Amino acid sequence: MRASRGFTLIEVAIALAIVGIGVTTVLQLFSGGLRMEAGASTRAKAVIYARGLLDDVMARSEMVPGADQGRFNDGYHYERRVRLAPEATDQTSDLDVQSEIAMYEIEVTVLWPRDETREGTYTLRTLRVGQRPPQ
Repeated sequence: MRASRGFTLIEVAIALAIVGIGVTTVLQLFSGGLRMEAGASTRAKAVIYARGLLDDVMARSEMVPGADQGRFNDGYHYERRVRLAPEATDQTSDLDVQSEIAMYEIEVTVLWPRDETREGTYTLRTLRVGQRPPQ
């Protein structure tokens, strides 16, 4: 008898099962990567919006305490707050002199819808020196 040169049905079935598991794993990794990229893109857009809003406040010549909010055209919205931050000012002096400068805390929060029940948030917070408001 001649030696047969082929694969048995069992060998072919096992090889197909191994290839199928490998392909399924690669497709799941690919879709996970796409989801991560979409999330990173969403957060990057929020960072750009927040930075622009913060730069707008930092470029003002006068600091005015207050809050505002608004919306962007693509579903993002923001909240911006400027407040006096006396806890950040050194007040250890025994002199009864009122300084003309004050420390302000600026907080910018950008929000976006993540799903039906949750929102994503990105917050920037910083301090800035400015003229004390008239009392």
